[in-house]
Amino acid sequence: MSSIAVSHLQRPSRSLRRYGGRSLVAAAAGALCVLLPSAPKLLTFTSVHRRPAAATVAGVRFVGRKAEGGGHAVPKGSAVSQENMDPEILAFREHQKNAARLSFAEEARTLVNSAISGVMSTVSARQGTEGYPSGSVVFFATDEQGRPIFSFSSMSGHTVDLKKNEKASLTILAPGFASPADARVTITGTAAPVNDDEKEAVKAAYKEKHPNAFWTEFGDFKWHRMEVEAASLVGGFARAGGITAEEYAAAKPDPVAPFSGPIAGHMNDDHGDATLAIVKGTTGLKKGIVGAKLLTIDRLGMNVLVEREDKPEGAEEPNKQSFKVRVPFPSPAENRKEVKDRIVQMTRAAAAQEQEEAAP
Repeated sequence: MSSIAVSHLQRPSRSLRRYGGRSLVAAAAGALCVLLPSAPKLLTFTSVHRRPAAATVAGVRFVGRKAEGGGHAVPKGSAVSQENMDPEILAFREHQKNAARLSFAEEARTLVNSAISGVMSTVSARQGTEGYPSGSVVFFATDEQGRPIFSFSSMSGHTVDLKKNEKASLTILAPGFASPADARVTITGTAAPVNDDEKEAVKAAYKEKHPNAFWTEFGDFKWHRMEVEAASLVGGFARAGGITAEEYAAAKPDPVAPFSGPIAGHMNDDHGDATLAIVKGTTGLKKGIVGAKLLTIDRLGMNVLVEREDKPEGAEEPNKQSFKVRVPFPSPAENRKEVKDRIVQMTRAAAAQEQEEAAP
């Protein structure tokens, strides 16, 4: 049987709580850390979301970042175990708590901006499934406010549904989504046909993302746009929260995200040792670290998957753990060159630190 570990749960915002306990628990469950005995353990740290007030949902009382009413067993030697009082681990947890990250709204806008498709959920108006949730894979673009834009055929099931009930949600996965550690966002709102005076602007935005979308010229296809009422983000294990419509509209996509993949791929293929050294030098986590893989980059820093081994006293084999680590840049990077400069700077600093520590 698998065990589940939670370091901290962030208090949900009003926009997430409004959906009721069931949705909140589902969102929280997506933020939990699952430990599988048959595979390396996947652990993580949550971001800080300082809202000290408490709320009670589905029998769990959320106070600040901690959840009262019970916890789950984590190996004592784990880097995320609250029982681990190793000074290095304590310093590491403090570093992660204060590490610079994109806001939930910025991360959501970045994720939506990077995608070309998602799953739209509507309330079915079709015979046989009327009143039931219905999901459809749809292609979309966004306008300057991050509102999704669609070209829908009048014959599509979701178009039929929207004519009766405009309420819908759009779930979008991060590029290369492959595990619960990867990010996803759900936008909730209303999707309706676009006014005639806005059609050309909407078409231009859609064609920029989908230049070969010949179907938009068919007579039965009409332009639709979703007005965002709220969004909920799961950025990976133990990073989840709600976003208001105002927060979503005010945020901007991260400028570094478009070349995150190529940079991460280059670092993993050719400079894995440098990434490992940066993690050790920046976060202070050194003991038992055997690997580091760069996952994503944004203007404030990097997300790295770290492999750690811990051998409890008397154990024949070490416990193997994999968990995300946030590595902030010394200062924000607004373009590709600046990202390279920050990584070079951190690599040199880590190398100098290693030499200093190795000196007699």
